[in-house]
Amino acid sequence: MTPTLAAPGIILRPLVLADAAALFVALGDVEVQLYRQQAAHAHVGETERYIADTLGRSRAAWAITVDGGEALGRLALRVPEPGIGEFGIVLRAAAQRRGFGLKALALAEGFAFGELELHTLRATIDAENAASIALFAKAGFAQTALLPSHERTKLGLRDGVVMEKRLRQA
Repeated sequence: MTPTLAAPGIILRPLVLADAAALFVALGDVEVQLYRQQAAHAHVGETERYIADTLGRSRAAWAITVDGGEALGRLALRVPEPGIGEFGIVLRAAAQRRGFGLKALALAEGFAFGELELHTLRATIDAENAASIALFAKAGFAQTALLPSHERTKLGLRDGVVMEKRLRQA
């Protein structure tokens, strides 16, 4: 079960299908979705399917909100193998560069390293997505690998950058 997590100025609450219209603002935006494998969503129905898929594949999936209301974006945490979590994040353009991504990662990191007892968190990011790479670097993630020709997207065959953060042993 995805917990609600909060800090000053942000509440991560469980993502629900009813968030589709709010998330469509980000997922339907061509610029926000530039580095994503699929094209920007053309209608809210695509966003509903995307949310259902996210919920089915994730250990935790949050709506990123100011006050628990409208979703400005989403943060998902998959656990593909024991001890390792993978983040995926998307924010609508108006919410970017306002600290929401950094705060969301910090809250989710505490949950992942704490309650889930994970030892490594990672994100695989398109090598040209400088903003996303910078966000994870600011959150304390370090580049651990370059994956040449990692993924075919609408932009063609793309390299991936693996960013990781490991649990510090006390």
